[in-house]
Amino acid sequence: MKNWQESRNYRRIKDENGAVIANIITINGVDVEVSEEVFLAYSQSDRRERYITEELEPGKILSLDKLLEDEVPLSKFGIEQEPSAESILLGQEDDQERTSQKTRLANALSELDEDEKSLIQALFFDGVSVREYARQLGVYHRTIIYRRDKLLEKLRRKIFS
Repeated sequence: MKNWQESRNYRRIKDENGAVIANIITINGVDVEVSEEVFLAYSQSDRRERYITEELEPGKILSLDKLLEDEVPLSKFGIEQEPSAESILLGQEDDQERTSQKTRLANALSELDEDEKSLIQALFFDGVSVREYARQLGVYHRTIIYRRDKLLEKLRRKIFS
């Protein structure tokens, strides 16, 4: 038996024909029988750890914090960075909230009269300045500012109520 095999805490028990009877992992001195899938995942993980350890120069310690600090791609060490379940769920909730806000905004915009829609279109989509829009309508620019502020408040109430 090779040196690394003697120190491992997992093994397969085979019958006289060489067929696997059980997959065993020893945890805190207790043998636990596990499925083939769990055994393979555990043994592959152990092999990856041994490989990384063998690749290190003697006396050097591999630190995940140091790797992250040095911006070393963790994929070089067989470490796959996947988003956590929490971040996936939070992302889904954010997407749902954004979709809901877009729907409420579209509904609020559809309820505006033509003058209000024109004001929104000119100032926020066409990039027309308040002064230029006021000139186009022949009104004082403070009037447009007042209308814009009132319209935004109206939209805010409809969207967030």
